Amino acid sequence: MDFDEMMDAWKLQDEQPLYGVNRDLLRLVVQGEQAELRRTQHLETWTTYVAGGVMAAGAGAVLWWFLYFREPGVGALAAVLSAGAFALWVVAMWLSQRRQAQRERRFGNTLQEEVRRTLSAVEYQLSMVGRWTSLMLWSSPVMVGASILYWLIAEINDNTSFLFDAAMIAFIVLSTIWTNVETSRRRRLDLLPRQHRLSELLLILDRD
Repeated sequence: MDFDEMMDAWKLQDEQPLYGVNRDLLRLVVQGEQAELRRTQHLETWTTYVAGGVMAAGAGAVLWWFLYFREPGVGALAAVLSAGAFALWVVAMWLSQRRQAQRERRFGNTLQEEVRRTLSAVEYQLSMVGRWTSLMLWSSPVMVGASILYWLIAEINDNTSFLFDAAMIAFIVLSTIWTNVETSRRRRLDLLPRQHRLSELLLILDRD
């Protein structure tokens, strides 16, 4: 029985919503909801770590090229800024995850606390992806870093026109915005019903 089936079973009961419901089974269902949320979050986190690390390494390689083959100047400074932007992206994600883990550890082991812990995880993800503007804030370091890195690679190759380079940077910016809007829309469709169900469940448990 999944979370939705459990909630539907309660709603079919007329007077006492929790009458006859196995609380141990409910705890397993709620913990399963937690596990699913954590899997999604871990995938997003490790994607950030791997992508940020690889792109920071790319910016570091470009920095080495500028320092080795050219005099230190604007290009080297831009490479440092690009690598720093990717590092900031990774560190910000790590700190955010650490704060959320500390919040979740403060909840106890009762059924109500398990529901509150799961609700906290849902609300945390909503705070990050519930609005596309929030996603833009999180992804702005990688967008800036990628734009600078592209410009540096174009400078090294020195075989593209200004208009082409400007179009590619505009593509990076616009594709980031579109991806964030679409990701936020899809995640809201998943997370908002979860938030509603968990809040409803918590009210039922608190009344019991």
